[in-house]
Formats: sequence, structure tokens, C-alpha cells
Amino acid sequence: MEQEDYIKRQIDQLGRVLAKILAGLTGLKNQGRTGVGYEAADQELINELDLNIDDMTSIPTETFIKTLQDRRKLSNDNLDNLAEILFLIAEDLNHKDTDNGKMKKFYERSLIIYEHLDKTSSTYSFDRHNKIEQIKEAL
Repeated sequence: MEQEDYIKRQIDQLGRVLAKILAGLTGLKNQGRTGVGYEAADQELINELDLNIDDMTSIPTETFIKTLQDRRKLSNDNLDNLAEILFLIAEDLNHKDTDNGKMKKFYERSLIIYEHLDKTSSTYSFDRHNKIEQIKEAL
């Protein structure tokens, strides 16, 4: 029973970190300073998942979800936050019109997570479906 509590605390802690990263990116996006958010997000992901943002784009798409789930037991909420982080980074790269290959990889990883959540989640998310459509249009 103690082990389950420990794992739950770890999952909750990761969720808080991902939410913090997401809030930071969103706030910096509104200020036009997403480059700073990218670096902070990268460092937090290294600390929590032992993956930096570039590592995530190098994971093959067919094993992306399994790799994330093997590294950490991510809840659907955590996966949703991670997808949003990857989506915001891709959007920033898209608006700056730089490194289209990298932008595409971020969009793809975000789409993989959103589609996985769509299949496995018991709730329908209108926001998630909008993001899926936005990503498909961008790709």
C-alpha cells in the first residue's frame, strides 16, 4: 500500500511540474518571450522525465507513447499537459517560420498524445479535437 501511495505522489508531482511548465509557456507566449519558456520547459522535463525536448522528437513515433509510459507512469492529465507543451512549442516555431522539420516533429508528437488520449479517455474533449484538427492542418 505504501508503494502505491509513493507512486501516486510521484505522478501528482509530475502533474504539477507539467502544469507549471504549461502555465509558464502560456504566460510567456502572451508576452512574446517563448524562447525563455522553451529553455525552462526543457530543463524541467530533463529533471522530471530524464528527457529533454529534443530527445522527445527523436523517439520513433510508433513507440512514443510506450516510451513515455515506461519512463514514468503518466496519467491522462499529465499526458494532456505534455501534449499541450509540445503543441505550444510547435506553434511558436510555426509563427517564427523557423526549422520546419523540428516544428513538424513537435506537432506529430503532440498529435500522437492527443489521439492516444482520444482513444483511451472516458471523457470527450472539444478542446482536444480542436487541437487535433489544428495540428492536422499545420502538417
